[in-house]
Amino acid sequence: MNLLRKSEEKYRMLFEEDPYFNMILGKDGTILDVNNTITHIIGLAKEDIIGKNFSQIEIIPKEDLGEYYSKIKSLLNGEYVEPFESHFRDTEGNISYVLIHLKAITDNGDILYILAIGGDITQRKIAENEIKSSLVEKNTLLQEIHHRVKNNMQITSSLLNLQIKYVDDGKAVDVLKESQNRVKSMAMIHDKLYMSEDLTRINFVNYINNLVSNLFYSYNVEDTIKPKLEIDMISLNMETAVPCGLIISELVSNSLKYAFPDGMMGEIFVSLRSKQDNYELIVSDNGIGLPNEFDINNTKTLGLMLVNSLTEQIDGKITINRENGTRFSIIFKESIYKERI
Repeated sequence: MNLLRKSEEKYRMLFEEDPYFNMILGKDGTILDVNNTITHIIGLAKEDIIGKNFSQIEIIPKEDLGEYYSKIKSLLNGEYVEPFESHFRDTEGNISYVLIHLKAITDNGDILYILAIGGDITQRKIAENEIKSSLVEKNTLLQEIHHRVKNNMQITSSLLNLQIKYVDDGKAVDVLKESQNRVKSMAMIHDKLYMSEDLTRINFVNYINNLVSNLFYSYNVEDTIKPKLEIDMISLNMETAVPCGLIISELVSNSLKYAFPDGMMGEIFVSLRSKQDNYELIVSDNGIGLPNEFDINNTKTLGLMLVNSLTEQIDGKITINRENGTRFSIIFKESIYKERI
C-alpha cells in the first residue's frame, strides 16, 4: 500500500506541477480535476471549477465551445483528434492562445475519462501575427511600387505616341515605335505582378500572349501575318522576366518589320519550353530570311544588339537557323536574384 500511495503521490505531483494546462473531463463534459497551472493562469480556485460542465465556466470563450463539442464527440467515437488551437480567458478577461491535445483514458477498451492538455502559445501567436502583418504591409507596398512603375511607363508610352504624331520622318517614327514597344513590354510585366498573388514571378503564358498580340496590333499586320505560340506553364523571376520579355519583343518586332515585305503572307512562331535545368526560347518566321552577310555578333542594328546584350545578361546562348526563314533559339537559365546593397 505504501508503494501504491507513493506512486499516486508521485503522479499527483507530476499532474499538479505540469507547466501545461491539464483538465480531466467525464464523458458528459463534467470537469473532474484540473492542475495548478490552470488555476494560476485563469485565477479561479479548484472548487470553482471542478464538478461543473466545461461549458459552464468562462475559461473557454463561447465562440470556441462548438469546436470542443465536435472534437470530444469525435474522440468518443474512437476517432483520432488532431491538436487544435483555442483560447483561455482569465477572470480579468485576458485571452491566452492555447494548443489543445485531447486524449481518451480507457480501461479494457472503454473510455473512462478525457484528458485535455493545453500549452500556452500566446507569445508564438503574437509573433506569427506580427509576421503576417509585416508580410501584408510588404506585399501592399510591392503592389503599389509595381502599380506606380506601370503607370509611369504607360505615361512614357503615351508621350512617345504623342511625339510620333508630330514626326514626319519615317525612320524617326520607327525608332519611336520601337522605343514605345520596349516600354510597353516592361510595363506589362509590372502590370502582371501588380495583379498577381505572387509578387516576385511572372506567368509567361499570359504575358507572351499579351505581348505578341500588342506587337501585332502596333504594326497593323493582323490580316497578313499570323502568330503561333507554344508556351509551357512557366513562371520566371524579375531578374529573368524583364530581359526575356525584351528579347521576345525585339525578335518579334524584327520579323514584323523585315521578314514579310510588300504585304507578303506569313507566320511568326514563338515558343518557350523547359528543358531539364534550362529554358529554350524560340522566335522564328517563314519570311525572306536574313542576308548572307548577317552576323549576330557584329550587327549594327540596335534591336539585335540589344538582343545580344540581354542574352548575355541571362547567361544565354543564341543560335540562328536560316532554313525556311529565320529561327532564333536561345538557351538560358533563370537568373539568381542578386541582393543589392
